[in-house]
Amino acid sequence: MEKTARTAHSVVAAAREDARFKAVEVRKQDGVVEILWARSLPADSRTWTDFAAACGFATSADGRGESQRKYPASVVGLDSTGVAFYRISVPTVGADEMAAIVRMQAESLLPLPSDQIEVAWRTTPSTNGKIDITIAAARGEYLLRFADSVRSFRPNDILLSCEGTARAWRDFFSDREREALIASLGAENTQVCLVQNGLVTHAAVLDTGMNHLASSNDDAAPGQVMERFAQDMRTILGTFGWNESSDWPVLVLSDGTEVIDRVVESLSAAGLHARATTPRAHNVRMPSGFEMRHVYEYRVPLGLAMAALETPTQTLDLFERIKESDERKAKSIWNSVVLAGAAAAVMLVLLLIVWRSVDVSLAKRLDTQMADPNFQAARQRQVLLKTVARHRPDILQLLADLSAGQNAGIALDSLYFKKGQAVTIMGQAGNMDQMYTFQDGLREQRGIADVEIPNATRDPKTKKIKFTMTFHYKNYTKKDAVL
Repeated sequence: MEKTARTAHSVVAAAREDARFKAVEVRKQDGVVEILWARSLPADSRTWTDFAAACGFATSADGRGESQRKYPASVVGLDSTGVAFYRISVPTVGADEMAAIVRMQAESLLPLPSDQIEVAWRTTPSTNGKIDITIAAARGEYLLRFADSVRSFRPNDILLSCEGTARAWRDFFSDREREALIASLGAENTQVCLVQNGLVTHAAVLDTGMNHLASSNDDAAPGQVMERFAQDMRTILGTFGWNESSDWPVLVLSDGTEVIDRVVESLSAAGLHARATTPRAHNVRMPSGFEMRHVYEYRVPLGLAMAALETPTQTLDLFERIKESDERKAKSIWNSVVLAGAAAAVMLVLLLIVWRSVDVSLAKRLDTQMADPNFQAARQRQVLLKTVARHRPDILQLLADLSAGQNAGIALDSLYFKKGQAVTIMGQAGNMDQMYTFQDGLREQRGIADVEIPNATRDPKTKKIKFTMTFHYKNYTKKDAVL
């Protein structure tokens, strides 16, 4: 991740939501926000590198290309479904002691060793003389994989998508409240944030989204889905500290569709102070064809862009230690290059001295061997052995290559391997991200090429993704294989 010490005048913000990559470029000048462009791509068969290229970021084959021109600052949103949020109250103590308390609390709440989790936190004043602390925690491995996958955007920061949602509500929607519960309905889930004085102080994700709520009209009891959703919302809000006497309004971000209106009615019937909030265009310039419904559609990247355009404040930065590690590695690599260069210079001088002394005698011995018929026969036999080895299938090595990639959550069921045909494997993954991560890992293996996914379906019983994947392995699977 790249770092910048000043506030950007324009920024590209990208996020993945509802099975699509979405990005915008936003500029802010003289108090006026200008949306320069917006782009999206289906995520089912694309990668972050593909999307970065579509957004104008030049990349090499491995997604780590150097820029061909000066790019604006960029920020990427991390899906909050992989992040756990907690809220605690502690007495007023020093910064070092508070950091220790936060770390200890996070370790006690998460069922993982401390070296496998990353923790971010920020404080907010409390009315009881204590300090309220919002904690965000996630698996370090999950964060590392994500940071590596978005390198092609060269992001200055990676922010939580829920913070983008909260900022979008503040800058692009109609209702303004000092404290509010913000509900953002996606296709498969709903992001719920408690926002106090402009900051997310608690967040959670419900596994019910627009697809479930919109299809409830086709059910035998259409009201049951809505009622269950409303009860789940009450449960989530209870964990935030809400009760019957709380005056927090529940604001549902809306594009004006009937489904969201029915959601608001259901939440109100369940005793929540719910209402819909729609996009507005105060001091916002938009490109031709970009309408209010697009503000709703691109709400997360728009919010991320607005957050990045301001002087950094208290952000929940889960990637702080990862950035520090990258910087240490970069310095270590540079020092190694300097030392290696000095050593190489010394070795070159020695090599020239040795080469001059042996060159004459070596030439004479080589001429004698080349004239020997046995030497020529052995040489031809070695060429034949190399040709055979190049075309011979190495099943054990192939299995090792399959196991060497990113295969968390992957279970392989079968493997089909035949001369002159692409290798076919069938298996299952816990979700689409695991499948695509496995595909990307295979593409990085030497000797494996043209990795494709001709079929991927979700098993209705196990909810796992069953997939078929094909690829070419060395020269053996090519149509012109001769052995």
